[in-house]
Amino acid sequence: MQTYSVDILHPKAIRLLEDLADLKLITLKEEKAVENEKKPTALQELLLTGPVWSDEQFESVLEARKSISKTGQR
Repeated sequence: MQTYSVDILHPKAIRLLEDLADLKLITLKEEKAVENEKKPTALQELLLTGPVWSDEQFESVLEARKSISKTGQR
């Protein structure tokens, strides 16, 4: 099986594709247009693409933060 992405340039092409689907020669899967999709903000983009910490790394950061906090106290 091969998969193609097709841009419909003329509405009559949809009917042709539906006819092929009726003959069970192809299947159609409609995708929503991406044009109206909101782009993530810079912060959202950073959070989505930022590094993922393991539990071990996270615990290490928490321990370092605790030691820094203790140093600043009197």
